[in-house]
Amino acid sequence: MKAINTLLLILSWSVAHAQNPQIQRLGQELGAKEAGLRMEAARALGRAGEAQSALLLRRALAGEPSPAVRLAMVRALRHLVFHRSPGYPEALRGLEQQSSDAVEPDEGVRLKATEALWEAGKKDLLDPVPFLQRNLGDQSPRLRLGAVAMLRKLGTPPTIEALGQAALDPGQPETVRLKAIEAIGAAAQVDPGPVGRQVQQANLDQAGRFGAQSLAPAVPSRHQLQIRYLSALLRDPGASSSLALRAVRSVGQVKDRAAVPVLREVIANHRDEAVRLQATKVLSHVLARQYE
Repeated sequence: MKAINTLLLILSWSVAHAQNPQIQRLGQELGAKEAGLRMEAARALGRAGEAQSALLLRRALAGEPSPAVRLAMVRALRHLVFHRSPGYPEALRGLEQQSSDAVEPDEGVRLKATEALWEAGKKDLLDPVPFLQRNLGDQSPRLRLGAVAMLRKLGTPPTIEALGQAALDPGQPETVRLKAIEAIGAAAQVDPGPVGRQVQQANLDQAGRFGAQSLAPAVPSRHQLQIRYLSALLRDPGASSSLALRAVRSVGQVKDRAAVPVLREVIANHRDEAVRLQATKVLSHVLARQYE
């Protein structure tokens, strides 16, 4: 019986990895002299949805000189992932490769690959935070801003960590830091609150009693993370008034009493009157929230 099961496994593996002559022909077209033919071959491989498609596209990407053709290949890989075609894990690896400026020199191709990976993360096919955090160091400010926008949409505790580090990084352009600070405040909308965290923790405890591995090993308060990073920025003497004003406004979006000490510090000590006035307004709202 064991020998039969082993034979069945071998046969199923052989079928899954069998070479499709049509796919192989399209793979050969990826090496054609005309860029138009290579683009059409890439599109056809994406539509075919075969396991071989992802492998052929990924191999061809390494030596493809045309950004337009590489973009077509990335779109084909995205198609394979979006439809969860056979071989989509290989397509994910290809997308991750092309989303890095260490591999892909063209900004547009990197952005399309990043967007495709973010979509895959929304479908729980991968954790999008590591590659988005990596892209916060991309040579292109556009890619950095795109990474901030995608992290903002996720709004999970790990994204707050990534956004907070970007907000505090003096090596980042101020436009990126401002957007990161804004995203930290906007993520307050997805905080489950004390009751929600209690429910989540109860579910985790229940899973533990049954020996199941939890997808979320801890349930930290997003508010705590947000206030920690915003407070650090407001206490940074090197932060510009624009950054401080945006941070105070983000504190106002979070509306957590943990921000009261730093708001009082800002009101008493900040050099910019506009920042002090905004902090006064926000402090009033934060203190009033306890009576809502």
